[in-house]
Amino acid sequence: MNFATLLERHATQRPDAVAFYDADQPVQYSELLAESIRVAGLLHAQGARQGDRLALWLPNCTAWLATFMACARLGITVVSMNTRFRSREVGDLISRGKCRWLAMWPSFKGLPFRQILGDVDPGQLRGLKAVMVVGEASEEPLVAGAGSFHYSDAAPADALDGVPQAPGSAHALVYTTSGTTSQSKLVVHDQQTLISHGHNVARYFGMGPSDAVLLGAPLCGAFGFSSALGGLAAGAALVSSPVLNPAECAAQIQQRRVTHTFANNELLDRILDAAGAQDQPFPSLRVAGFASFAPSLEDLPERMEQAGIKLVGLYGSSELQALTAGQSPDAPLSERQRAGGHLVAPEARVRARDIETNEILPHGEVGEIEIRTPSLMKGYLDNEAATAKAIDAEGYFRTGDLGHTVDDRSFVFHARRGDFLRLSGFLVNPLEIENYIESLDGVNNCQVVGVAHQGKTVPVAFVIAKPGHAVQESGIIAACKAQLAGFKVPLRVGVVASFPVVESANSNKIQRGKLQEMALELLNAG
Repeated sequence: MNFATLLERHATQRPDAVAFYDADQPVQYSELLAESIRVAGLLHAQGARQGDRLALWLPNCTAWLATFMACARLGITVVSMNTRFRSREVGDLISRGKCRWLAMWPSFKGLPFRQILGDVDPGQLRGLKAVMVVGEASEEPLVAGAGSFHYSDAAPADALDGVPQAPGSAHALVYTTSGTTSQSKLVVHDQQTLISHGHNVARYFGMGPSDAVLLGAPLCGAFGFSSALGGLAAGAALVSSPVLNPAECAAQIQQRRVTHTFANNELLDRILDAAGAQDQPFPSLRVAGFASFAPSLEDLPERMEQAGIKLVGLYGSSELQALTAGQSPDAPLSERQRAGGHLVAPEARVRARDIETNEILPHGEVGEIEIRTPSLMKGYLDNEAATAKAIDAEGYFRTGDLGHTVDDRSFVFHARRGDFLRLSGFLVNPLEIENYIESLDGVNNCQVVGVAHQGKTVPVAFVIAKPGHAVQESGIIAACKAQLAGFKVPLRVGVVASFPVVESANSNKIQRGKLQEMALELLNAG
């Protein structure tokens, strides 16, 4: 199946049903279909063709969904970009993604998207043919050498005449995810894989056409988009806003009678706080799936239980899709609150492998989790070597996570293998931050660690200056703010003469535990 067929089916069977609440604005399935066809015609008239790639740099809004659906109809691959990205990340994705088109909202909420784009190395934008502008019209070119047109422009009446719908096998979406190098990997999924995953999510979590799903994460990432896939597959209503505000989310759950939501524990905690002293604040909410991104909120499961809300642990990744697994809402709380759960696809399988002997482990023993599931990516974009390394000959994806299996279709997640950081809900390789800081004038070496601070994990950097150079904490932080997403910016930077190491016969290994202790001292002192 392709997305055009899915959308047409809903629009034909239930044309007046709401597909998306864009804040307070309801958009019916018939309206979303018409909007996606108009945008597809507009893109095609501008020269967009099957196989092209479009960088989608928008917040959660109708234009995001309509543009994605339009691209799916034409067979254009969407490279999804986080609105919190800054020039370094934006340029990298547009360049490595080989994007010919960019959709953006330059004036959204007064944020400096135009300036961010202007700070990108012009060489990284040479492949762009045109920018589709959402919101206020742009009087000046946004990218030198590239044209621009407005999202709301009318498409020629015959723009799609003779243009076939792209098949379900056409690549549809690219997520970004941290890899083993400083550059993020680009994860490709095709239309039929995404739609099939949506149906499995809807079936497992009991979503139907009369339900409503609150999007507790941005559509640009696997967490938010997988939630949307479940709702779209079921023909339910999606509920969201361009900016996730806990008080607004609480009101939307009540007003739209939301039945399902999937979010990080910090947002759910704030939504519950926004409900105030109400005894049962969200009677319509049947399932609240969560990922534990804020380490200090260990009491959230009990608080949600007292409020009459079924909180369930989840598991997923960009490569497998979010919501690949989830705990059963019917299980006791002690089991429901664990990360992991049952694989939502009936044919999916999981196993654990010993990280030292490479042997498959019996159920209950901790090893690296490997999963085979139909929601698996098609591969890493333009990177066959990385794809082959991540997926074995039997089709199992090596997750890089540690856990134990309960049976062939369920498991418990324990921890991430390696030193990746979970910052503001996003998985970040500290090497990405380290490499940028090491590119700054006067910096010789850098190490970044994550520590718990005020209820969430934050990055702290330590640098060694080049001989004869003096580096300042304020200057490094300012440079990071200008070039990196806010959640990647170190909260403190310590300038040290050397890093603590432990000596061995083979190498001197940096003591990251000691660096974390030093980071906490810095935070407490500042």
